[in-house]
Formats: sequence, structure tokens, C-alpha cells
Amino acid sequence: MTDTTQPANNAASILTPTLIIAAKNFLVFSILFYLPLYFAGLGFSGLRIGFLLSLFAITSLFSSFLAGLLSDRLPVRYLSAGSFALLIICFITLSMVNHFWVMSLCLFIGGLGNNIADLSMTSFVLKVSDRKEGGARIGIFNTLKQLAAGLGALGGGLMIAQLPFQQVFFLLGCSFFLPILLALLLKKIATFSYSLGHYRGDLRKKEIIFFLMLVFVFTLHWGAEGTSYSLLLKEGFSLSQRAIAWYMGSIWILFALFIFGISRVIKESTPLHWIIYPGLVLSGIGHILFTYPSLPLSYLFRLVHECGDASFEMYLMVGMHRYFPLERLGGTSGVVLTVTLAGRLLGSLIFGPMGEHYGYHYPFILSGILTLLCLPLVTAGRHSPVAASSSRE
Repeated sequence: MTDTTQPANNAASILTPTLIIAAKNFLVFSILFYLPLYFAGLGFSGLRIGFLLSLFAITSLFSSFLAGLLSDRLPVRYLSAGSFALLIICFITLSMVNHFWVMSLCLFIGGLGNNIADLSMTSFVLKVSDRKEGGARIGIFNTLKQLAAGLGALGGGLMIAQLPFQQVFFLLGCSFFLPILLALLLKKIATFSYSLGHYRGDLRKKEIIFFLMLVFVFTLHWGAEGTSYSLLLKEGFSLSQRAIAWYMGSIWILFALFIFGISRVIKESTPLHWIIYPGLVLSGIGHILFTYPSLPLSYLFRLVHECGDASFEMYLMVGMHRYFPLERLGGTSGVVLTVTLAGRLLGSLIFGPMGEHYGYHYPFILSGILTLLCLPLVTAGRHSPVAASSSRE
């Protein structure tokens, strides 16, 4: 029996991938949410800013399934090491240029590296996790992944307040040598070579189609956050760079703690709709009311939103773990990641110009409404024949 069909129950089996994804997220999110401020400072329009940020997802959009397929067939240590080499190229080059099209190419390359790292580490952890554990092990991985992102957003924002963006880019690029070294320590797990027909069969179920539709609509609001979050805090609430860092970083750290709390209550038998119904309501309402022009209330509603997003994160991870065969989780999770990237990409292209022309609060109001409109998709998925049969198993 292989590792992927009989997961390892050894706690150390997720230690290295968790450290790798934490290091990667700390570095990427040290700069990601502040890129709109940098691009706006260069005089780029909202459309150009949206285009640049969407490029971080475009490469991944077309490569996720292939990268996932390779993670099912090849040792993950080589895939992840290659992904960090791409991120090094991206950030070192950004530290030396400010030409729009060269920066576009950098973000294209960086998005590919970021995507491969996410996909390879996530599929690795899902493959070595036991479904009988419910959300426990997945929750630890996801909590530390998001906690690192929050600490990165906080630390990066404070660093940007003291250093020029170009110096920050260079320091980040050099720092990606650390996760490359960690990648070489990854445990080898069994690999498989399945035909594409097996993956199509995994994805054709009606329950999976509704699952993917919900993921796509929900992740539209990630595009609004990517293009308008820091700009709303700066323009709408008149926050300094340091204050933005504390706001965004502390929110993300609390988001990670929400994930941990939710993961503790998810058992093997917990229905997925118990996770996602309240999550969608909290995420949508919090996203809309986060724009209220009072900083304390805005922060409070942002916490409400993050609690909902934490529910979605666990719904997504546990859903992939339950729905798909473990030995093909690389390819199938690649498809799910493609859908999330497509939602983020479309959201960036819609909400970037909208924020510039109509006000940075409108992207959050509209995308919050779209999040609430995901609720019927949960109901439809639950009432599909596949969902009904799986709930009785």
C-alpha cells in the first residue's frame, strides 16, 4: 500500500511542507498587498494595476493542472525547488526595473512559481493526511500557512515604511533561497501515472461541478482585495503605510487563528454544508460592511469577513480531501486552484478599474453581494444525486 492511498499518520510528515509553505507565504505576502501602492506611485492607471496583479494569476491559470499532474508523477522536492527559483528571478528583476512590460513578465514568472509552490505543498499534505482525522492536520497546515502570510503582511508593511520598494524586492528575492534548501528535505512519497480520463471522471460528478462553481464566484472577491484593499485603507481611511501594515497584518493573524478554531470542530462525519453556509453569510456581510467609514467598525466587520473566509478555507481543503482520490490529488487540486485563480483574475480585471473610477468601497460592496449569492449553489450541490448518496456512506 502506498503513502498516498494509506496516508502517513506521523506528525513529522507535514512538518517540512508546512515550514516551506509558511516561509513562502511570509515572503510573498510581505509585498503582495502593497504592490498597488507601488504601481500607483509609478503613475499606473487602475486598469494597468489590475492587469499587473492579474498576471500573478494568469500563468498559474494555464499551468495549474499540468503542475498538479506532475506533482502526482514526479518527486515534489524538485517541483517546489524550481518554483522558488522562479520567485527569485521575479523579485530580483523587479528590484532593478520599473518598465511596465518588463514588470509584467516578472509577475508572470513569479505567479507561476507561487502557484507551483502552493500546489505541490498542498497536494503533499493532503496525500499524507488521514481522512479519519477530520480537519485536524489540514487545519494545522492551513493555520501556519495563513499565520505566516499575516506576519509577512505586517513585517513587509513596516519594512516598506522604512525602505524603498526596490530594496524590499531584492531582499525578498535573496530570501527565497531558504525554502529551496527546505524543499530538498521533503520526504519522498509514492507517485502514480494515471490517464487524463481518470481525472475527467473525478471532476464530472454533479456535486463537484457545483463545488467548483461556488469556488469561482466566491474567489471573485479576492480580486477586489488584491486591487483595492490597501488603496481603500489609504484613500478611504487616510491610513499611513505603517498603520496599513498593522491593520492588514493583525487581521491576517486573526484569520489564521479562526482557521485553527474551525479546524478543531471538523470531524470525519461533519457535513461540508455546516462549514460553508455560515461562512458565506459572514464573509459576504462582513465584506460589505467593512467599507463603513468608521475605522473601529470597519476593523470589526473585517474580522467578521475573515471568520467567514476561514470557514471557506477549511471547506475548500477538506472538500478536496474528501471528494478526490488521494493518489490523484495533485491533478484534481490543480483544477480547483485553476478555478480559484480564474475567479481572482476576473475579479482583479473588474474591480481594479471600478475602484479607480467610482471609489474603492464599491468593489467590496459588489463582491460581498456576489459572495452571498453563492448560498444557492451550496443548496443545489447538496441536493444532487451524488451528494445525497455520499452523505449516506
